[in-house]
Amino acid sequence: MRYKLAIALLTMATAIFRSELVILMVTVTLHGLATSRISVRHIIPPFLVFFVISLVISVPIDSYFWQKPLWPELWGFYYNAVLGSSSNWGVSPWHYYFTSALPKILNPASLVLIPFALWNAGTTQQASALVVPSLLFVAIYSIQPHKEARFIFYVIPPLTAAAALGANYVFARRSKSLVFGAASVAIAGSVLVNFAASTAMLIISSLNYPGGEALTELRKLVTLNTSPDIQTATVHTDVLSCMTGVTLFGQHATRPDHLQPPQDTVPFTFDKTEDPSTLRSPIFWEQFDYVLAEDPKKPLGPWETIGVVEGFAGIEVLKPSSTTQGDIESGQDPVLGRGSIVRKIRDLVRGVTGGWWIGPRMEPRVHLLRKMREGEARRPVTA
Repeated sequence: MRYKLAIALLTMATAIFRSELVILMVTVTLHGLATSRISVRHIIPPFLVFFVISLVISVPIDSYFWQKPLWPELWGFYYNAVLGSSSNWGVSPWHYYFTSALPKILNPASLVLIPFALWNAGTTQQASALVVPSLLFVAIYSIQPHKEARFIFYVIPPLTAAAALGANYVFARRSKSLVFGAASVAIAGSVLVNFAASTAMLIISSLNYPGGEALTELRKLVTLNTSPDIQTATVHTDVLSCMTGVTLFGQHATRPDHLQPPQDTVPFTFDKTEDPSTLRSPIFWEQFDYVLAEDPKKPLGPWETIGVVEGFAGIEVLKPSSTTQGDIESGQDPVLGRGSIVRKIRDLVRGVTGGWWIGPRMEPRVHLLRKMREGEARRPVTA
């Protein structure tokens, strides 16, 4: 019954949300067949029924929003896997998921508890049903050149469950021997350490979306500085901005009417043109009021930088006499968003520690540019 339910849920998740889950569905099914936990005649009916249900849900709704007949997950699979276009976003070595992604995502104790659960006779059967299909999925998916940790998040729950089997076995015997008692304390401690590390990584990860921050800051600046006679703010966003947070959700985000001040009524229109020949045309840039760009010199014509959003660039250790690369590169342009908060915290800490600092290193990522009209002088920007 559990295998049938798993096949049904994986079928819907594959058809509606993420096409690569078909690999996990196949590995789960093959493991069930190999261990005689399920037969072919038991898995075909739930697969067919829920596959049809998924298409009935996905195709009409997505076709409406895309304004053309479309099954998004089939198109995404064709684009990324068949055409191999995902490689345009970078290529990683075949072992990346096993040597980098999984060790970072899992609790360090899991790297010991999972093998223990597989080895221990009391937990091996349950653990193998969780671990084998998951690792087989990761191995098969490693064939794809472009790799990101988020592509294998699906295996974290079953792998964590397998580790929990090993942890439960140890805890149940913690009073029977010194070894199990010490191991129980170590496991509990690893959970606390992992929680602290995950919290720190979560905070650092929030610094990786300068495009989204730039869009938010641009809305604020336009609200405060745009003259009342401007009807629409036309914005061009470059590739880096779109890759780091400029999404349709952010583009169409509005505040509820009762929270929206009267002057916050300027609508935005966005352009995401990437064609190099088009971007080299001065006429193309004349249509925009604002630009979000990694390179402030790329837009042709008279533009002024009204702000810079920084992004995470690693961990830095500063001595009392050290200066930061971000300060040098940002120059006199106002730093907006979380980068400005990091600077304030860094300056505060260095004032207390005599100039020492260990923390995120920030570098300019997205520049906010405003079109300068003929005869217009640069004006101060209210942040």
